[in-house]
Amino acid sequence: MAQYPFNINVGTLDGQLEVLRLWSDATLEMSTAALILKVKPWQLLELAVLHGIKPPSVEALDQRVKELEARIRPQIRKSKRDAADDDFTEIRTSILEALDRVASIALEAKAYGQLDAEEAYAVAHAQLWRTLDLLSSTRGQFKTARRIENEALEGFEYTGASLSVLRGLDRVVPRPDYYLIGDFDHVKPVTEHDVLWCWSQGFLATATAGEQLGLEEGDTLSEIASQLGVPLPREEALLPAAAATILGDDPVDGDITFHVRRRIRDGRLASYFPSDVEARRRFEAKGRPPDG
Repeated sequence: MAQYPFNINVGTLDGQLEVLRLWSDATLEMSTAALILKVKPWQLLELAVLHGIKPPSVEALDQRVKELEARIRPQIRKSKRDAADDDFTEIRTSILEALDRVASIALEAKAYGQLDAEEAYAVAHAQLWRTLDLLSSTRGQFKTARRIENEALEGFEYTGASLSVLRGLDRVVPRPDYYLIGDFDHVKPVTEHDVLWCWSQGFLATATAGEQLGLEEGDTLSEIASQLGVPLPREEALLPAAAATILGDDPVDGDITFHVRRRIRDGRLASYFPSDVEARRRFEAKGRPPDG
C-alpha cells in the first residue's frame, strides 16, 4: 500500500497509474511518488512516458502552492497568536513569583534592621507591580486586536489575488508526508518529521538524529524515513564541529559552530554534507589573502 494519506495498492497497474497521476497533478512530489512505487526518479519518468502521463505543469505546481497557502496560513496565524497569548500568561506568572520573592527578601532585610535595603526592595516591588499592570493592559489590547482581526476574517477567502499580499513572506514548502512553512529552523527540529527532514537534507548526522528520536533497539532511521515517505540523505552528514574545523572557523564566545550555523541561515552553506562543506571551503579560500 502507498503511504498515508493515500490508500493505493501499487501492486496493480491501476494503483501505479494513480500514483503517477497524483504526481502529474502536483499532489505528490517526485521523490515521494518514486518512493511509493519503489523506483528511481528516472524510472518514474520512464513509466510516465510509457503511459502517456505528463510531468506536473507550472500551473499545477502554482495551484498546489495556492491550495497549501490557503490551508496552512490560517493555521500558522492562529498558532502564532496562541503562542503570543501563552507568552503573556507565562510572563505574568513569572512577575507574580518575583513579587512574592522580593516581598520575602524585603521582610528579611527589615528583620535584620537593614532599612536602606528594605526601602530599595520596596521600590523594586512597586516597579514590578507597575510592570504587571502594564502587562495586563497590553494583553487587553492584544485580545482586542485579535477580536477585530477575527471579525474582519469572517467570510474571507484566499484567492490568487489575495495571496499576492503574502509575497514578502516565506512560501509554504511541500515536504514528504506533511507540509510546513518555509521558515523551518533546522537547528531546533521539534517533531519526528522535523528530525527526519533535517537528517534527510544533511542538517543532522545519523547518530544525532537517532538520539533525538530516541530509537529503540532494532529501529533504523532508514526504515522510519521509508515508512513516512522521507527521502534518504545522499551522504552521511558531518557534525557541526567537524564542519567548522574543515572551514577553519574560529570560535565565537567558545562556540565553534557559530559561523557554520550563520552560513546555513544566510543560505551560503546548503547542508552539513561533506561535499557541500568542502565546496564552501574552496569557495571561501579563493577570497582569502595568501599566507605571509
